[in-house]
This record gives sequence, structure tokens and C-alpha cells, in this order.
Amino acid sequence: MTGPTPDAPTACPTGELPRSTGVVVVGAGITGASIGHHLALRGIPVTVVEQAPGPGAGATGRSGGMVRGYDPDPAIGELARPSLAVYRDPARWASGRAPLRAVGAITVTDPADEPALRGAADRINRAPDTSAYVVTGRDEIMGVRLDDGAALVEPDAGWVPPVEVTRDWLGQAVTNGASLHYGTRVLGVEDRGGRPVVRTSAGEIRAGAVVAATGLWTARPPQGLRPSSPVRSRSIQISIVRREPPAPAHATFIDLRTGVYARPVDANHSLIGMPHLVWDSPFDSASDPAHARATAQAVGIHLPWAAAAEQVSVVRAADGYGEHSAILARTRLPHVWSVRGWNGGGVKTAPEAGRRIANALLTRAFTHDA
Repeated sequence: MTGPTPDAPTACPTGELPRSTGVVVVGAGITGASIGHHLALRGIPVTVVEQAPGPGAGATGRSGGMVRGYDPDPAIGELARPSLAVYRDPARWASGRAPLRAVGAITVTDPADEPALRGAADRINRAPDTSAYVVTGRDEIMGVRLDDGAALVEPDAGWVPPVEVTRDWLGQAVTNGASLHYGTRVLGVEDRGGRPVVRTSAGEIRAGAVVAATGLWTARPPQGLRPSSPVRSRSIQISIVRREPPAPAHATFIDLRTGVYARPVDANHSLIGMPHLVWDSPFDSASDPAHARATAQAVGIHLPWAAAAEQVSVVRAADGYGEHSAILARTRLPHVWSVRGWNGGGVKTAPEAGRRIANALLTRAFTHDA
């Protein structure tokens, strides 16, 4: 229900693996795709390698895709606000269409946090063509009950289809000269003469720099890609539920007090979720029916119809979680970096994170001696 539109740009693999390149990006999820796109846009030779047979096969493809300008972590909010602007701008996309579904976004929290919400609304309102405001003492707004909470409302936010976004960026990267290789597993990275060599299932690549954007798999990286800041896998589980009339349409929302969240999928379905605190969870773990039932009850506080709604599907996966740290984490090898764990927020930050990571690689001149 969240896949690419029929005329979305393709991201086809391109020929044999090169023997040398400027930057190797490991991982073709949404953040890796953004990094590859921004590097190629600047004319840097870039090679994206992905162990799966297609893009967005990890946590990206199982993400709810909710995007908004606010986050309680100021560092994430600093990335999320410009990222939302990119998602709204059709000129940034090869498809010619902005991927944002602007159904609105509501962040619910304790009324004591109202001053912080008002400060966030002021920051969002400084950006052009966007708005935010705070509501208190309301029972409901935009189809979402607030359960005595204060709420930051962003009418211009909503959600994006993560795989569609990933395909578009990879398509643009290839158009701008990047090489893209699916089904290519990284076996390890080693230092040879001060530069990294990436050993893969399709051969070796000598690079000016390597950046791993592997999400969940950062917790168990190949040799040479272990970040200095530990990353662990944590289970995520979402349900698609049927929204029968007269259940109203609703905005995306997250309640920071409990972690429950939801967004519309289409006119008749919604995605619902809440934290599933199972650490070191494999990506392909079986779904948890008890958690799915508990999620429906918890979301029902905000969407009363959801508690008894038919569950069309339950999807469980995992994502990478780590300490709130710098956008890039060092590894033990020179010129080899790992992207920080986004703690479930990779889609919200990907446009600006990819741009900043590409700039960091250029600033540090990793790419000129490949």
C-alpha cells in the first residue's frame, strides 16, 4: 500500500562493480540513497552496494514514513525541518511530484511541555510556506483525540512512501553517474596504503572513502565497519487496520507519552504502531499477536474506532538504535564511517542527513585520492 507509483523512476543496477571509486555507500535504504544522490549531484564518483535484491529492503521498507518538523530531540528537529521542505518540493524529485502526503501531523505530549511545543512552533513558522501551532484543552483535532494532552499541530506535514522516495533518489544518482549494485554483500573493509578497500561478493573496490548506512545491520557489521558508537537492533511492529465508515479521516499522530502512533494509508486503511521493546531482535522475527492487540487498544484512546478495527496485516521487522551522537560515527579504519542509528527516525531526517553527510565527505577531502 506504500510502494512506488507506476511511473516512479527506476533504480536499475549498472554494470560490473568498478575497481575504484570516490565513495562507496554501503546500503540502499533511504539514508544510503540520500547520501548517494547528494554525492552524485556534486559530481563525485559514487558506488552504492546493497546486499538485498532491491532498494529499501530493510527497515526502510517497513517504516511508517511519518514526517514532521518537530522532534523532542533538538538535533533530530534540526534535520527534520529542512527535510520536510524537501519532501514538499516537487522540483527535488525526478518523478516531478512531491512525495509528501500532507494529511497533517499531530504530536501529543504532557501539558507541562506546552512551552517547549510553543518554541518548536516558532522555529517551524520561521521557515517559508509552512506552519505549526499548539492546542491545549481540546478533546480532538483533525480526527485525533488528545486524551488530555497538549498538541503541536503541523497542517503541512504528514507522511511519505519510503520505498518510492528511495527509488527516486537512487534513480537520480544513477542518472548523475553513480553505479548501483544489488545482491552485493560486503564481506569486509581493510586499509591498504591509507585508503579503504571494500571486499564484496562481486569483487574488491578501492575507495577514497566508505560510509555505511546499514541501519539494523550496523549492529552486526562486516569487518572494518563497526562504528565507535554502539548500535543495537530493536523490534518494530506495525498493523494495517481497516477504517470503516463512519470512522473519520485523520492526521498522522504520535503520543510522546506512550509512543503510540498512526497514519492513514488510503481512504479505507490506517497504519498503527507502538514501541515493541525487544532488543537484539532479528529482522525476520515472527509477528507478535499480543502486541498487535495491545497496539490497537492503545491507539484506540486517540482513534476510538481502531480498538475494534479489522487487522488486515501485521508486519514485524527491526531497526538500528544507538546513542544520540554525531551524524557520522568513526570506525577503526581511516576514511571509513558509519551513519548513526536513527532510532526509528531515518525517514524523517533522510533528505537533510544525506546532504550533510555528503558535504562532510567532501569537506574532509576523502574522495580525491581514490
